[in-house]
Amino acid sequence: MIDEFSTSPISDRLLEEIKMAVANKEFGSIEIYIESGRVVQITERIIRKTNKPEAKRPNYVYSRPINKLK
Repeated sequence: MIDEFSTSPISDRLLEEIKMAVANKEFGSIEIYIESGRVVQITERIIRKTNKPEAKRPNYVYSRPINKLK
């Protein structure tokens, strides 16, 4: 049986998880956590930027785990 979250070789399922994490992002980052040669978590960081400097809403920066892999 192939370990779907192994970093060598990389499975189609793991590639799909990464593609979903980066889909439709304008600003932000993706963190991939690896333990003992396995991806155990993919975290998506979303950055929302305001368009006008005088806007009363602050820039929002937060992160959330999008998938805890088992």
